[in-house]
Amino acid sequence: DIGGGGTVVSWYVPPEQDTLTMVIPAQKMWSRTPLPPEQRGKMPDEYEDPAEFVRRFLARPYKELGRSVIDGIEVEGIEVTNPPLKESDGKLENSVGRMWVEVKTELPVRIEIEGTADTATVQWLMDFRWAEAVDPKVFDPNIPSDYTPLTQ
Repeated sequence: DIGGGGTVVSWYVPPEQDTLTMVIPAQKMWSRTPLPPEQRGKMPDEYEDPAEFVRRFLARPYKELGRSVIDGIEVEGIEVTNPPLKESDGKLENSVGRMWVEVKTELPVRIEIEGTADTATVQWLMDFRWAEAVDPKVFDPNIPSDYTPLTQ
């Protein structure tokens, strides 16, 4: 899910399938598009590999946030100003990013980014679950009958 300006957009990419379904509940709209062969089995271009986020966060001056617990996982956090975003993500003003990694594995558990863009508050929250079984139904949204397909 991606939120900004009061709108949430949910993206569903079933593993082992070649489609991306996007649902915008506030507008009661949806779309389903095929993934190009080079994108199958990968995160969409709009998102980065979590390992790349870790490298880019650590390459910036940061403040240590100490240890905490998120969803029962012991984590350590850092905070950076003007977090490292891709150019395609746009420019956030007055932005702060926090990254929390699991103490045992050093894998990211949560990345939080907040700031303003065109005077609107923008917040990104990325939670990661590693080695956790995922019910395939999570990737098959139940689109209500009153939702309209987006025109492509």
